[in-house]
Amino acid sequence: MWCGRLFSLPLTVAMIWQWRPLPQPALCPACREQLTPIGSQYCPQCGRQQATSEVCHDCRRWPDNLRNRALYCYDAGMKAYMQQYKFQGDYRLRLGLQAALSTALKRENYEVLVPIPIDQRTWQTRGFNQVTGWLTGQPFQQVLAVTATHKDRPQSAKTRQERLLTPQPFELVAGAGEVLANRRVLLLDDVYTTGRTLRHAAQQIYLGGAKAVTSLTLAR
Repeated sequence: MWCGRLFSLPLTVAMIWQWRPLPQPALCPACREQLTPIGSQYCPQCGRQQATSEVCHDCRRWPDNLRNRALYCYDAGMKAYMQQYKFQGDYRLRLGLQAALSTALKRENYEVLVPIPIDQRTWQTRGFNQVTGWLTGQPFQQVLAVTATHKDRPQSAKTRQERLLTPQPFELVAGAGEVLANRRVLLLDDVYTTGRTLRHAAQQIYLGGAKAVTSLTLAR
């Protein structure tokens, strides 16, 4: 799906005896190697890959303890994937990481899955929400919306300081309280950079009555 090259799959005796369709991964081994999974050592709060399991410097500066887990490092390979999928609008690339995200969701403890929404301008230019594009059959709730008055540059074009100073961009949709009341909510986003976006979202989710909010991102 990514490089467009043909590749062959190894065939084992076990695959033959299972008498099922052969697995057909969306990414070839060369493309999968461009992505760096986060290993066993990471910040327990934001999920950043690091040499220890202690809370990192950035997280110690936040007054709350929002817990985030991430699947991959946001390195050159992931940036290239995001550039083609998210910014160039190659919607087919959603298939490349659907399986990895589905596996990660099974490890999370939640009752309501809430993807981070995109604004109307992005819908008009890109045509899809990159976060919900990775979901395959998992139920989710669109209880957040970008406020009509929110007109800003994309987060990817901002400095760290500008991100941290971003005003609240989200609001709860009508009926959100009925979905969130006394529930464990998992926020889903593409990249954790400073954590500002997720914390804005968590603030609104708590206002809707949720009893706990955690988050999962594809990359950190």
